[in-house]
Amino acid sequence: MALPPLSRTLAAGACLAVLAGSGYGWALAAAPPPSPAGTNVLVVGSDSRAGLTREEKDRWHAGGEACRCADVVMVVHLSADGRRASVVSLPRDSYVPFAPHDDGEGPAAHSGKINAALQHGGPDLLMRTVERATGLEVDHYLQARFKGFVQAVDALGGAPVCTKEPMRDENSGIDLAPGKHHLDGGRALQYVRTRHSGHGDIDRVRRQQRLVAGITGRQLAAGTLEDPRKLHALVGEVARGLRPGPRTGVADMLALAWQARRLRLADVEFATVPLASISHPAGEWGSAVKWNEARARTMFRRLAADRRLAPADDGRGPRGGFDWTGRVAPGDRMDCD
Repeated sequence: MALPPLSRTLAAGACLAVLAGSGYGWALAAAPPPSPAGTNVLVVGSDSRAGLTREEKDRWHAGGEACRCADVVMVVHLSADGRRASVVSLPRDSYVPFAPHDDGEGPAAHSGKINAALQHGGPDLLMRTVERATGLEVDHYLQARFKGFVQAVDALGGAPVCTKEPMRDENSGIDLAPGKHHLDGGRALQYVRTRHSGHGDIDRVRRQQRLVAGITGRQLAAGTLEDPRKLHALVGEVARGLRPGPRTGVADMLALAWQARRLRLADVEFATVPLASISHPAGEWGSAVKWNEARARTMFRRLAADRRLAPADDGRGPRGGFDWTGRVAPGDRMDCD
């Protein structure tokens, strides 16, 4: 199965989960109080090209057909006291049991790549499938399309990134010299889509996390969360590219950000679900990603208990250089590629 471009909407969704909102009393009054177990937000980026002009597709190397799949699947956990956030990426080719659903021909129960759950049954099926795979209860759902990512990054003032080696990829259009760079939305899109490294989509997940950490750090350092005027202006722009889903409304998004106003970047931790294989044979689904079930259960149980993720997970992931899967990186220690 052809793989659509990865994670171009990651920053829009993840940054909203951590940043979006304001201190308006009406919104806080309308939203439910924080759960004592913390809050879980499912952040999804679809591969939809809706709203893109031909010129934009050419400029951003965004051609190709969409499969209406989820390019990005991330669980953002905000602690009950609002002082910690955990961002766990679920690779889009993860092979998991789908939640029960109607496939158009009656009730269906099968496994498949997690990104296809959005195509099979929309946001509701994807949300229930993530709940089934992780054991977590998803409180809120945010989804952004292709153009939403570009709009959000531009609204957030661009994305700081860095690379240790030259990054050039004709397919995505990225061309970066070693060092630090500040990218606008279109160039950030190229950055998150590149397959310039040998590890493909798994490396892209890590790159997405670094981009989100950079954007989040800039907003936290600027005090945006604590300034209702700044926050209101920012959210008005970022929210244009987002589509709230099941269990989520504007009041919820506002309340989430207000709850997170005391965050520090050092307390935003990033991880990828522990993996056992990146080439698991999955029948008609082709080669898929298989989780390390024991280590994944440990990770999600910590989130369910509103605890920090383990500061270091010494278990190694699949062969090929992916020993960072399952390991935890504080947002202020995200290294260059």
